[in-house]
Amino acid sequence: MTTTTAPQPTLNFAITATELKKSIDDIMAQELEVNNKVASLAPEQQTFETVILPMSKVDNAVAGEAHLATNLSYFSPEKDVRDASLEADKAYDAFGIEQGMRVDLYQAVLNVFNKTDLATLEPEDARLLTKTELDFRRSGLALEESKRNELKEIRKKLSELGIDFSKNLNEESTVSFTKDELENMDDDFLSGLKTGEVDGVQKYILTMRYPDVLPVLKNCKNENTRKIHYIAYESRNKENIAILEEAVKLRRQAAKLLGYPSHAAFILEVKMAKSVEKVQSFLSDLVNRLEPMGEKELERLKNIKRKEKESRGEEFDGNINGWDTAYYLRILLEEEYQVDQQVIKQYFPLSNTVDRMLEIYSKVLGLRFVKVPADKAVVWHPDVQLYECWDDTDTQEFSGYMYLDLHPRENKYSHAACFPLQPSYLKESGERVAPSAAMVANFTKPTADKPSLLKHDEVVTLFHELGHVMHHICSRTKHTRFNGTAVERDFVEAPSQMLENWCFDSESLKYLSSHYQTGEPIPDEVIDRIVKAKNVNGAMFNLRQLFFGIYDMTLHTSDDEKLDTSVLWHSLRKKVSLINSPEGTYGQAAFGHIMGGYDAGYYGYLWSKVFSTDMFYTKFNNNTLSRDNGLAYRHKILSRGGSRDGMDLLRDFLEREPSSDAFMKELMSAQ
Repeated sequence: MTTTTAPQPTLNFAITATELKKSIDDIMAQELEVNNKVASLAPEQQTFETVILPMSKVDNAVAGEAHLATNLSYFSPEKDVRDASLEADKAYDAFGIEQGMRVDLYQAVLNVFNKTDLATLEPEDARLLTKTELDFRRSGLALEESKRNELKEIRKKLSELGIDFSKNLNEESTVSFTKDELENMDDDFLSGLKTGEVDGVQKYILTMRYPDVLPVLKNCKNENTRKIHYIAYESRNKENIAILEEAVKLRRQAAKLLGYPSHAAFILEVKMAKSVEKVQSFLSDLVNRLEPMGEKELERLKNIKRKEKESRGEEFDGNINGWDTAYYLRILLEEEYQVDQQVIKQYFPLSNTVDRMLEIYSKVLGLRFVKVPADKAVVWHPDVQLYECWDDTDTQEFSGYMYLDLHPRENKYSHAACFPLQPSYLKESGERVAPSAAMVANFTKPTADKPSLLKHDEVVTLFHELGHVMHHICSRTKHTRFNGTAVERDFVEAPSQMLENWCFDSESLKYLSSHYQTGEPIPDEVIDRIVKAKNVNGAMFNLRQLFFGIYDMTLHTSDDEKLDTSVLWHSLRKKVSLINSPEGTYGQAAFGHIMGGYDAGYYGYLWSKVFSTDMFYTKFNNNTLSRDNGLAYRHKILSRGGSRDGMDLLRDFLEREPSSDAFMKELMSAQ
């Protein structure tokens, strides 16, 4: 472990596979010892201080080692460490499930819950007790044994269905086209495709994966090619229909066993939204407000299609189909907004952009970032940069460690994400353990003659994920359970989505940019195009999101045992998204979100977006570098983590009830 100028040592990233296995075994042994002890106490001895606090204390003490042990599988360069980390994650997850199903442990927690006046506890302690009891109850511990066993079997079957659904999604299916049929597809794209002889003709073979599908839908001039590929994409995995319908029935049964009217009611109990009625009202309100704008956007795309068909001597059928939207949106952006990412990225060399972003975060949030020299930092790979984070207001206290792992390498996590490594918490002595968090991404590596350059959407990604890191660094909760991004799932993206707005602000873009050759900031006319293009076709995009959200919520509130998921898919698709769903397709069979943890939760994407926009326009619009508002954001939103309900945090920060007005106003600006 390294010794920096900070008062707290960094985590031990030099850990071996053997040490990692021992670490996770020790962690589970410590937690088991505490759980056994509190469960064995006589009922009259069971209090908040003897049951809940010891459980939280051990969670706090092992959190850093546990996060390290279970996260190294994503980014360690050592295969044996990655493998050991993956096994540790599985073992720790299974241990958590096993402990969460202990009746004796629940009885101890329930006894404390029933006899404790919550008003006598500190608010975060009261929340800890309430959430702990609720966790056990939602696991079925309040049920009699026969019903508990029934619930256990249902959840086991649901897990198997989820695995089968995902496995089917990964099954490869293909379509094939000649070069002429792939009209307007560039050589770089074509050179990456497999080729083969089909019916005696040499053709390109395309899969149903995004890197094949999206470029064709966006760029191919041949409408029939787009149509064939789109319909094939929407007709994958027919066997998943039965799997989805079985899962919906089982979720309904599980919810009823637990005493909830629907699966959605069960899921939403622990979300920011809280109730089915609130989500349904939110979704229907947005549909009603967005539909007129969506109709206008649809007409604009139809006009572009009409002109193109006339120029090609082809008949226009009067429709914009699912295989048309991306194609004509691209034409709209190119012809009316001239957004050229190849030009834009020259102004965003990665190293300079990171430095400037941290300066913005420093100004707004009142933090100071000190880069630790490579020879003094123990990290998991030479590419990784370590920063000390310090308060830059009155206290000047140490705030935590930030790790940036920004370039791709073999066997590394392939997307962009924030990984919490050491949650912050308060020791019994009152001393704070500072947090550590890592941003892991895959931006292109610099070459000998050119630095890593970021497209605008990559600048947004960088700002967004750094926002999650700031959520951890600024967190000041008492218990690790509520640290950082440990908030309701429909609120977790809102703080970082709010910060994305800096990437569409003229002043911020000027500050962030510096041409990699000349050092010049990005020209005003390019900024203007970026800002204007932000919400082009935004109503149609969000109506599509609303379709997914309403479909998900309808599935999980219906009591209809014979609900036809295909009929529902087609009817809602046209009604909500304004785009027809081709006959014979079954897009729900590839709707991975509702079988992958977002069941009764897809609404959350828009929910958090609406409130993030409200926060930005209320406090930061035309005032993006306001430290006063930034400190209010840090202390009222980020520092609280999940120690209060997200809706209460929003009300406190906004000083009023949250609203969708700013979200609608922004979309209307693009009309």
